[in-house]
Amino acid sequence: MKSRLKSFALLALALTLGSAPAYANPLDLFGFGARGSAMGAMTAAADDYTAVYYNPGALALAPSGMGAGLAVSYDDVAIRLKPRPSGYDLPDLGPGASVVGSRYRLRTRSDTTDIPNTYGLHIGGVGSLGTERLRIGFAAFLPLNRLGQQVSPYPDEREQYFSNSLQFEIIGQPASQQVLMLAAAYRLTSWLSMGLGMSMMPQSTTSSQVYVPDPGHQDKVNMTVTNDQVGRFAQLAGVLLTPAEHWQIGATWRGENYFAINLDTELQIKGFQTDTGSYPIHQRSQVISNFQPHEFVIGASYAEDNVQLVADATYSLWSRYLNHQGEQNSGFSDTWSARVGGSWQVTPDRVLRAGLRWEPTPVPAQTGRTNYVDNDRIVASVGAGHRVHMFGRDLELGWYIQATHLMPRDTNKAVRSSYPACGPGVTTLCDEAPDSAVDPATGKQIGAYQGLQTGNPGFPGFASYGDIFAFGLDGRWAF
Repeated sequence: MKSRLKSFALLALALTLGSAPAYANPLDLFGFGARGSAMGAMTAAADDYTAVYYNPGALALAPSGMGAGLAVSYDDVAIRLKPRPSGYDLPDLGPGASVVGSRYRLRTRSDTTDIPNTYGLHIGGVGSLGTERLRIGFAAFLPLNRLGQQVSPYPDEREQYFSNSLQFEIIGQPASQQVLMLAAAYRLTSWLSMGLGMSMMPQSTTSSQVYVPDPGHQDKVNMTVTNDQVGRFAQLAGVLLTPAEHWQIGATWRGENYFAINLDTELQIKGFQTDTGSYPIHQRSQVISNFQPHEFVIGASYAEDNVQLVADATYSLWSRYLNHQGEQNSGFSDTWSARVGGSWQVTPDRVLRAGLRWEPTPVPAQTGRTNYVDNDRIVASVGAGHRVHMFGRDLELGWYIQATHLMPRDTNKAVRSSYPACGPGVTTLCDEAPDSAVDPATGKQIGAYQGLQTGNPGFPGFASYGDIFAFGLDGRWAF
């Protein structure tokens, strides 16, 4: 009966998870606005509402105005699993065995050939409130194809009971997030501006109450669900310096944030009311999604005549990474990434733009138990802006095309002379059917358990690679 109690609790947890939306940050992947997405490095060069994201300090120099645009992405990426040699599947020794045989998996081990595409609208605006030195701004990205997507795979052998496949850890879900940001900036002197802001990511607390009127029919339950969504805020801060003619230097801090689902399930089963030790059953857990690390960015811009050159360097604290189960033992490394770009004012009403960036992965080699998948990335982009005059105002129409190449990565699990049993703290590939297991009927070790048996989807290895293409357009009005 205890197994039935556990199954009811897991059922309630699964239903609770299914009720929650998800969020991530597409701006980190593709940029913000046609100008920023084309040039890439905007910490010292943002000149409109996109400064709310790139550098709140630069907002102080932005003219009053607003803008809106569309962004779309398409992917051609893959995670290919290497064939599993015979003899490593979990043996089927009946319902009383300590492990469940591999033949009972609901889904076969399979490749991954898709991540969510992006279809989104971005909008924003800048205003002065009548004070020349003060600017306030807002910016938002709104997905058009979904409100959000929540996926919380396990990073190790536990995933064999669910998708039985691997997922990209960083580049998948960030294409489908609502982004909301506010900031204010003040120009202290002719050469120094400072700004503060915040970004918001939803946080969900979900409670479910389950009553099982007949323990003999586990598919029939009565259930209520309460889902409370609030905001989880991260800080934004930036400064912009103009140390000399033609030069600007900027620095930005974007605070750590993630989407958390707090789960609380209360389970009542008819017939167990008098069992005060286990009635009702309470199950509490937390699911983490779309972790965004602390980022420290420094950038420079040089503009003279019709040419502008920009560069950014970003330090990201990925070592604080929390996986989907809230675990912080992933071994991720802090990273430095670089972006360079430029623009050329061809005519007074036409500008050409281009950019290039390097994004190293924080994910270490996955030769052990875990299967975090991520690749180094090279991103190249081009774009243009076209100024027109409408209703006595200047309107700039911009567009960009961007290509992200995932540097191919080949992973093989480390070969060992022996493998430890799976358990807390084990980081190497582990044996799900330990050699030391004893048959309670005979008191002898189980022959079928000798050697390595694992259902880990990433065993014996995998390869990840591909490309992501993005394009967009927008319009910017100056008031």
